[in-house]
Amino acid sequence: MKVGTTTKQPGERLSYTVDYTDALPLGDNLSTATATVSPSGLNIFNVGVYDPRVKVWLDGGTDGVTYVVTIEATSIDGRIYQDELTVKIKEV
Repeated sequence: MKVGTTTKQPGERLSYTVDYTDALPLGDNLSTATATVSPSGLNIFNVGVYDPRVKVWLDGGTDGVTYVVTIEATSIDGRIYQDELTVKIKEV
């Protein structure tokens, strides 16, 4: 699922949160999460699980380049959710 598009400057370090409250059935919780980026050049500083949310910290990136961050969250019951965030880098 595409969770949105955002713009950041190359020098910023910002966090983005995906909320799985509506996706998780009663009694299931998030256990792990990972994130990848394409193309390379945008840094994933940290990925944290704050059940029922996943927070991804991003920094860097090249001015004028658009990146896709893929977030994969796994629940205790074994459900796997994949979401994409599009990040446009623009120096202001």
